[in-house]
Amino acid sequence: MRSDSQYTVGIHSLMLVAFFQEDNMTSDKVARSVGCNPVIVRNVFVKLSKAGLLRTGQGRKRPELARPASEITLRDVFLATQTDDVDCMFRMYDANPACPVGRDIHDILQPKFESARDAMLDDMTRTTIADLVAELPPEKNRLPEHLRE
Repeated sequence: MRSDSQYTVGIHSLMLVAFFQEDNMTSDKVARSVGCNPVIVRNVFVKLSKAGLLRTGQGRKRPELARPASEITLRDVFLATQTDDVDCMFRMYDANPACPVGRDIHDILQPKFESARDAMLDDMTRTTIADLVAELPPEKNRLPEHLRE
């Protein structure tokens, strides 16, 4: 199974926006928290915005969640940030059709892979950004020095 880092950058970004609601969470600040290049964060912001999870851009003084954190699931973030079709999570090689195993391996494995994919996506619906933010220590909700402008 393949999932790139944009998924975790998306979760991290949304958590920062939700946790530090009164602060301007620019892509530069998010990148400093994540430990990556701000361009990566901006690309993730675009994907989150297109998916209706984050509001950014003109006329906004700061990014904000497009809906309550309690209504944004890990599944939502996964589907927003992953460029590959979720149905292609398990890529299979071209097997030799002359081989008795190679001839049938795709048909045998495909239902198992679909079941695993469905279970994973279903499990992701049970955790929201609000759930994750609730696990953060509340006394830490002041913007740390390294994220101030």
